[in-house]
Amino acid sequence: MGLISGPLGRRAQRHFDGLDLLREERGANSLGVESQGKAQVRGNGNLALTADELLFAQWIPNRVTRIPRSQILEVTTAKSHLGKWIGRPLLKVSWTNERAEPDSIALWVRDLDAWLAALSG
Repeated sequence: MGLISGPLGRRAQRHFDGLDLLREERGANSLGVESQGKAQVRGNGNLALTADELLFAQWIPNRVTRIPRSQILEVTTAKSHLGKWIGRPLLKVSWTNERAEPDSIALWVRDLDAWLAALSG
């Protein structure tokens, strides 16, 4: 990893300490969480999947989005999210958030098909 991404990736990785990870990707790129509005900037981070949840640990700011797998409504692909796009297909996850409202996140991941398979299994 690079001079910036290395330390930030390792810091994000600490959010996963002690978890039994089924799948992980460093350097995923989030286009934002729908409930947090369109003003969010895209953010790199580490994406991880456990038997119980999907987690995205964003590098800057240092924050974690936790999505219980039992709350996931749909896993699809998208071309854009919150008015942002990167010219590649995105992994889009829709779920019911802690306020019992529908929410979603879209992420660029290196192996989209593998993530789709892992989340649909």
